[in-house]
Amino acid sequence: MSKLNDALKQITDPAVADAKAEFQQLIADGKVASQDFVKASARQLEGWIVDLSKKELSAEEFEELVGAQKILAKNFLLSQSLAARKRAEKLTVNVLNLAATKIAPMLLAAI
Repeated sequence: MSKLNDALKQITDPAVADAKAEFQQLIADGKVASQDFVKASARQLEGWIVDLSKKELSAEEFEELVGAQKILAKNFLLSQSLAARKRAEKLTVNVLNLAATKIAPMLLAAI
């Protein structure tokens, strides 16, 4: 996760410190989750954030990837039991929303 941490270090605004910490924790949790979809989603999102920080992805490309992943995540959630659905939603849809609304805008502002 060092590449992700390096990318997130660019965000220095204390107003988003809690969001950044929550994002890092959700990504870490997602990468060790029992569901393969959740693990893959966390790894993809981590890579997209790193690519965004390196300007290898535009804001529009990032938003398209996150939007497509949200659709996949919601479809995945529909196939899960209620208990598994709640945890998986936190580690997929919620972390994608956090990345799109808090992390990516601050990262783009820092570049």
